[in-house]
Amino acid sequence: MSITEALLLERTASPWSPTLIFMISTACLSSLQFGYHMSELNAPQEIMNCARSVPADGTWFEDHGLLTCIPFQEHVGAITSSYPLGGLVGSLFAGYLSDRYGRKRLFLLVSILYFVGSTLEGLANSTLILGLGRTINGLGAGTGLVVSPMFINEISPLRLRGFLGSLNQVSVNLGILFTQLLATCWSNDSQWRLILLMGSAMALASLVCSVFMYESPRWLYSSNPTSALKILSILRNGDVSVVENWENEAEESQGATVSLTDFETNPKYSKSRNISALIMIGQQFCGINSIIFYGVQVLVQVFPNSVILVNCLISVLNATVTFIASLFMDKYGRKPLLRLSSIAMGISSLGLAVGILNHLPMLSVASVLGYVGFFAIGVGPIPFLLISEVSQAECKGLAQSQGMVFNWLSTFLIGAFFPLVNGGGVYIAFALVCFAYCYWITRSIPETKGKDTYEEVWGIS
Repeated sequence: MSITEALLLERTASPWSPTLIFMISTACLSSLQFGYHMSELNAPQEIMNCARSVPADGTWFEDHGLLTCIPFQEHVGAITSSYPLGGLVGSLFAGYLSDRYGRKRLFLLVSILYFVGSTLEGLANSTLILGLGRTINGLGAGTGLVVSPMFINEISPLRLRGFLGSLNQVSVNLGILFTQLLATCWSNDSQWRLILLMGSAMALASLVCSVFMYESPRWLYSSNPTSALKILSILRNGDVSVVENWENEAEESQGATVSLTDFETNPKYSKSRNISALIMIGQQFCGINSIIFYGVQVLVQVFPNSVILVNCLISVLNATVTFIASLFMDKYGRKPLLRLSSIAMGISSLGLAVGILNHLPMLSVASVLGYVGFFAIGVGPIPFLLISEVSQAECKGLAQSQGMVFNWLSTFLIGAFFPLVNGGGVYIAFALVCFAYCYWITRSIPETKGKDTYEEVWGIS
């Protein structure tokens, strides 16, 4: 195919194909499971650890010797933290493994980890096995959060990349919502295990889909260009015009194997290294997890008999706004949405501080909902998409991996220290972080909309 024919096809071919939809959906299954496992213990926790009893008709579990509850009240912190601990370890190695062995093999590994972890949790009769299952699920979550946004970025047509990349975060929120909906039916003495075993069913579906998905053509191109072009043609309805950019990248990185030491010390990778770290640290230190934690408390005070409904409301709001914002990401760009999002989050955080300090619950409610909504339009989904867009081809995996390591560490620090300083004043500090984050975005983040290569993003000729 000549260059002229390729350019003509690029303008006329539909960016959508059944194979593209299937592969994006398969990648999003990984993120769906991350959200699911993140919140699976929230509603049934007191029933699971014998603190509360909700009688129900007996099930297969009791008939086969499985306990109606596991007394882990003294180990709640360990059980809860085992998931992010596994996530941190998974994120640490996922980038290197995905660059070396490919994206498809990592999706298969993620599905197997989720299946083993969920099955151990669902059939656990002791705190040790429950914690082991949570840790293995964390390994799957950490690995999946590295490979999924990177894979979506690599297979998405340029004009759909922002929209499709945002579906990763939408899937996380849908996973959280799915858990909460199941909890309305299964949070009782006999059926709480079904919530955990649903993770096994989702992992099995993800494993089957991963078997039939193609490898990322962009990753494959450096070792097998013929197969990569065939896959690209199937994904893009015959449009392979982007391959010229890949050829240039392949020539520049021919034979290059980037080690973690190279990535962390070589000035060549400083932009990718700095952005992958700071954009994730800023995302978490803007206070999203503390906002949601305290926001639920505030909303429950206003609506005391609707705890699960409150959780569902926040999840629906987050998922809906993220999806709506994704429709505009390829039109307005990443940077404007990040700036709007961070500024509005800062204002909402100040509103929450005023509401708490002056005992104004309705202002607190409005501020929480505003914060969550504005988080969803930019600061929530875009960092996961942006890291691979601003990184060189040979280090995308390591950059994504480093970003997720800082994400997990920041999440842990917020979770560990927020209860010690909980109060209205801390939200003033979060607001200042939001405003500083916006300033850094303005000064340091390039616009990536409509740009396919590292050179185009950074204006390198």
